[in-house]
Amino acid sequence: MENQTRLEERRKHKRYQLSDDILVFNETTFGQIINISKGGLAFRYLTNKEITQDMLLELGILNSSNGFYLENIPCKTVTSTDSAPIHPTGSTIVRRNGVMFDNLTPEQIEKLETFLAENSAETAQLN
Repeated sequence: MENQTRLEERRKHKRYQLSDDILVFNETTFGQIINISKGGLAFRYLTNKEITQDMLLELGILNSSNGFYLENIPCKTVTSTDSAPIHPTGSTIVRRNGVMFDNLTPEQIEKLETFLAENSAETAQLN
């Protein structure tokens, strides 16, 4: 229980669950958002286990149902966890990344806050 309290206190922003039609992407990645906050997001995607994870990257968010699009979001990778290969003889894995937004422009902040207000449902602090 003490460990859980410490983890909750570390987070600065509430996390929100999104519908499955809201995706995260960049030139090398296309994945599903697990949860999102004003400070960052967690997502999962298929990749080759030999591909290394960039610590600094830019991501985009796309909601295919209403046409929302936010691009060039600067991020820093905070966590990266790989699954076992999907097939015993294969090299395809599911990678789960947690990223922190880094130096958003005022326009990106405003658009992100509007997006969260319109598309999210509060989820548990732990995920």
